[in-house]
Parts: sequence; C-alpha cells; structure tokens
Amino acid sequence: MSISAYVYAAGYQEHLKKENLRLQNGAAPSDTPDGAEPNIQGTQQSMSSQEDISYAIQMTETVLSPESNLETFGATVIDYHIITELLDEVGKVRIRHGRLHIERPQVITPTYYANQLLENFGEEASEYAEWLRNSQQGLRIIQYGLRFRKEEAEEEVVEGQIKEVADQIADQEKGKNLAGVLIGVDDMWEVSLLKFASEVIQGSAQTHFRELSKHGLLEGTSNDIPNAVRVEIESDFRNAEGDRDRIHALGNKLRQYGILDEYEDRFFELVKQLRE
Repeated sequence: MSISAYVYAAGYQEHLKKENLRLQNGAAPSDTPDGAEPNIQGTQQSMSSQEDISYAIQMTETVLSPESNLETFGATVIDYHIITELLDEVGKVRIRHGRLHIERPQVITPTYYANQLLENFGEEASEYAEWLRNSQQGLRIIQYGLRFRKEEAEEEVVEGQIKEVADQIADQEKGKNLAGVLIGVDDMWEVSLLKFASEVIQGSAQTHFRELSKHGLLEGTSNDIPNAVRVEIESDFRNAEGDRDRIHALGNKLRQYGILDEYEDRFFELVKQLRE
C-alpha cells in the first residue's frame, strides 16, 4: 500500500524570522510556526467505514517510538511491530513485524496539494482546495510518501495479555534508532500503522522545516515558488532531454504544480527537440 501524507505551515517565512530572534536570545526552538499547526492529509482510498477507521485510530496506542528523526535529505525505513488481540480467541494476541518505508520529504506547491485533494476527495475538498490556491504566499508544504506491503509483514500468534506482550517487545527493541511498537486493532491494523506513521512524521516535521530552511530551500523566488521546487524542476529538465516518457512526466508535473506558464517556452523547446 502506498499513501502520501502532507505537513503544511502557513506564514512560514514570518515564523523563521521570529524563530531566529528566539534562538539568538537563548530560547529553545518552538514546535510549530506561530498560528499554524502541522496537518497531515492522506490520499489513501477508503478501506472501510469512517466509523471503523475512527475506532481504530482511537484504540491505537504507541508503546515505543523511534529514537531518531526521519531523514531530511533521504529515505527512512522503520521496523514496526503491531500487537493486536485476536477477535475470536481470548488470551491470544497477534504480532505483526514489518517495515515502513518513508520517502525523502519533498517540498511541493499549494496548487499541487490542492489538486491531490480534489483528485482523492472530490467536491468534499473543493472549499479547502480553493483556500489553498488563494493562500499560497508564504505557505510551505512537505509531502511524505509512505509505503508498506501487507504480504511483507510476518505474523505470529502468542498467548498472553496484549499490554504485557507489547511491553516485552518494546524492551527488546529499545536502543534501536528506527523501531516502533504499537497496540492496534486486528482487522484494521493498516489504519493503526498509518496513525503511528503520522505521529512519527509530526515529530520530525519541525526539524525538516528548519533544515530545509537552513539550506535556503524554503525561500521563495518569483511567484513565491520554494527553491526546493525550482531545484527539482531544473533536475527534471536535465534528465528529460531526449526522453519522451520523462518529458511527458515533466509536463504533468508542471501542470500539477501550477507553474507550466512559467516554464512553457523551455518545455515546448524540449518537445521540439524530440521531434527533430
């Protein structure tokens, strides 16, 4: 299963100025930009009823979180262990072991995020998407790609109480930088894993914003497009030369990012060279 999660901060440029002043005065770093709360939105297709999903989220408990933050400039792999009670057998629990792959955090444009919301949630997200398009100034969004495969998860059933089993596994995993142990719901364990992933992302997001900013990748140039997006697009242009599939993918990205007009001449020059 693949899913995207998003963290955004409104007015992040103003926050950076205030944050630098705080650090210069000896204050500890703040958790989130002033007036902006990180938000995570999944683009996952509906797996079950909203009531079942809400129940699974409510019942999920993280027993052990990774000791290290997610990588800022690379992918991260977390070993997870989900402990659930069997629905039809008392006194037995199921343990699932697997790996959660989290891609390199990617800075995207508000337009791209709005398009993803409309594609996955339709009219229900139209008002929010419109707000995103009208609030692009100073808005910075990081996309996190999550991937895990059900068939890769190993399972075992043991006797015992769920909390005791979870604590035993957590004790075994302590000291590993990228390991997580959680208690979840047996027939909705994927939802439990996604809740755990969202907590891990929120715990790392502020560090990612800070490190990306330190490298100048959140600063906006013309049309307030973040430098990280510019760097990505320039790389895509270089890689697309003479490659029909990559040119097609680049065109789609420019449209989804809402910046085709700005790069239109360069893009159609690539297309022209391909035809010659």
